[in-house]
Amino acid sequence: MRNMPPGNPVSLLEDARQTKDDAAASRLFAALRPELLRFARWLTRDCTLAEDVVQEALLRAWRSRETLEDPAAVRGWLLTIVRREHARLYERKRLETTNLHDAIASEDTELARTGDSDLAELRLAILRLPEDYRIPLVMQVMGGFTTTEIAHELELSPGAVLTRLFRARNKLRTICGLPAAPDIPDECAP
Repeated sequence: MRNMPPGNPVSLLEDARQTKDDAAASRLFAALRPELLRFARWLTRDCTLAEDVVQEALLRAWRSRETLEDPAAVRGWLLTIVRREHARLYERKRLETTNLHDAIASEDTELARTGDSDLAELRLAILRLPEDYRIPLVMQVMGGFTTTEIAHELELSPGAVLTRLFRARNKLRTICGLPAAPDIPDECAP
């Protein structure tokens, strides 16, 4: 904690427990508030939202201040409450979903739409890639696999997977009429 001397939060919480003084707990929370705000700003990337998260976290902490057993853990306890309060923001946010089976059964025209011609060209270009380059690219882009997971599945080294991904993208650029990035020297190739 950059803004406070090392022993200060613990002594404030001990004072609050010994005297059952809400003012001491309030001083402790106020002393830690700047650090909680910095953490919340880092999580949310938004000052206003960070203020809201810290406010809700401090309310939760205030309601359950008696449950904190170790006074030395107050900083971590509050930071955990801030992190969980931030996560609650996204629990509440529910994206609208469509039941795929119902959409297929109703023969929704959105499913049959051909889409963008550039997208169709890109799909054809991907299909024209050699299999050694196409498979890792599709696994990464469409499947969301990490380099390590692709390497494990294809029984390659992670470096070989990275090389194949680089070359697959370069070949796609060439197929689409764009200039290719400089290639990797052959001694680095798999």
